[in-house]
Amino acid sequence: MPALTLAVEIADAIAAAKKRRHFSFDVKSKAKELAKAHPNAGASVGDVIDILEHESLAAGIVPISEPDP
Repeated sequence: MPALTLAVEIADAIAAAKKRRHFSFDVKSKAKELAKAHPNAGASVGDVIDILEHESLAAGIVPISEPDP
């Protein structure tokens, strides 16, 4: 069930970005946030980044990654 919850939050994040008409999306930052919130989902930050990038592109949103400070 933890993976399902993570998947729903990923979909919600993409839908919210599209609704706000944000046509770019910081996938690295959001992936860190989601992976931290769902440690039992069995997904690494890298896994979540990959999913967010794929889903962003599918929704017409340009995935970006801000460099680490």
